Amino acid sequence: MSATKVSVRRMTDPSEEDIEMVVQVLMNAFRDDVGLQSFSGGSARLARDVFRRTTKGCVAHGAIYLGLIDNVPHGVALLVAPGADWNFYQESDFAEGLSTYLFEWYTYHYMPTYEELYRISLPSGQRGRRDAWNIKFLAVNPDFQRKGVGRALLGAICKQADADAVCVTADVKSPNLVQWFRKRGFSHRGVKNFSSKDSAGFPLWCTVREPVRPGN
Repeated sequence: MSATKVSVRRMTDPSEEDIEMVVQVLMNAFRDDVGLQSFSGGSARLARDVFRRTTKGCVAHGAIYLGLIDNVPHGVALLVAPGADWNFYQESDFAEGLSTYLFEWYTYHYMPTYEELYRISLPSGQRGRRDAWNIKFLAVNPDFQRKGVGRALLGAICKQADADAVCVTADVKSPNLVQWFRKRGFSHRGVKNFSSKDSAGFPLWCTVREPVRPGN
């Protein structure tokens, strides 16, 4: 039996089919995620909308990397580039599809708490996030996890950040993932707890990787 080949490719000029493929990987990977349940109010329609907006936003304002096994995509990484600081909930028409509860949750709980997380985590707060490559989602299809796809995707992100001499930031929702990122050069700088009536709530850690200089 031949060895599994893991590779990474940056997505360029994606078609609607490509975008739908990215969305489906995210839907598969985050099916039971408590953060997604909070973001979407438990609605599959709204969850798909969040992923679609984020995919298109990262095409416009950052980058999308595909993690491939034997040239078939099974993992994705969605990033916002330095200088952009884009979020899906900032789009003017996003609120139109929200219930009153979710509109108030985003406006009065999630957004201010998220900004507070970065104020306590980085000396320059929001500006520090804006100056970095910001990982919005890093996901691998559940049936293809633990095969090195996530590690390869993160390696490609860090290589790009090192070439740009900027940090990488990632928002992480579980202690196990905090440890996974720490093993790959990230440090956690702060944590805030988010509550929601649609899930058990969740903590969110801000993790940061400093660029590695040539020769280090």
